[in-house]
Amino acid sequence: MRKFVIAVCLFLTSLFAGAQSYVSTADDIALGKLVLERLAAAPQQDPGAQMILAAKALLGQPYEAATQEGREERLRIYLTRTDCILFAETCLGLVRTVERCGAQATFEDLAVTLQQSRYRNGVVDGYASRLHYTAEWIRQGEANGLFDDLSDELGGVRDARPIRFMTQHPDSYAPLTGESQYAKDNRRAIRAVEESLDGVERYYIPRDRLADAESRIQSGDILCFATSIEGLDYSHVVIAYREKAGDALGFIHASTAAKKVIVEPRTLAAYLKANTKILGVSVLRVR
Repeated sequence: MRKFVIAVCLFLTSLFAGAQSYVSTADDIALGKLVLERLAAAPQQDPGAQMILAAKALLGQPYEAATQEGREERLRIYLTRTDCILFAETCLGLVRTVERCGAQATFEDLAVTLQQSRYRNGVVDGYASRLHYTAEWIRQGEANGLFDDLSDELGGVRDARPIRFMTQHPDSYAPLTGESQYAKDNRRAIRAVEESLDGVERYYIPRDRLADAESRIQSGDILCFATSIEGLDYSHVVIAYREKAGDALGFIHASTAAKKVIVEPRTLAAYLKANTKILGVSVLRVR
């Protein structure tokens, strides 16, 4: 089995090596290699425990928005600076890369994993090929076997509100701003993505039902915070965390308030109470 896994890893790496390239730094590559080694060396654990190990390895890294933006759309991999969704996605990518490649996992293998999760069908083809909306990232990740969306079975309700935030606020996104053909093409492509999401069912557990579901949420689950902001699906993404069994549910995240990756000092319930724009939580269980 070990030889088979390594063979699959080498095959996938060679398959994408000619098509994919990435932007990173020496510090990010060094940190990525270190975390991959730690995950590979850890005693065999369930995916949730591996997610927590990856998350704790990134504690203290600065929060920084817009790290993916640039004149050319490229796969950009940074572990030494991150926003909330990229933090969760990177932890998931690290875990899945080690699962796929074992102790032989390299940073290039991580790049293959992240390209497959960050871009529609794993193909980098301009600004709109990146999965900008968490809802689309969830649907592709579930279809690709990365995780299961448990929100419906945990008492979730359907969120049928249309997603239109990016095209309603184009000035917030440089590639959508202005009257150049580039901006017009990007707005048209993003609008098509938004309209395609109208037919995708998404669920979240309302904040007033979360107490009933909390005991079934596990450390290492990915939690996506549904928001009341018009046109937007989710406003924050975190990794569920309990220090020990029986503790109230907390989480690890790239905090906009603390400006770094932290173990949130408040429980999930207390955090939601203080943030009234959060409608509820979607729960993703890593496979």
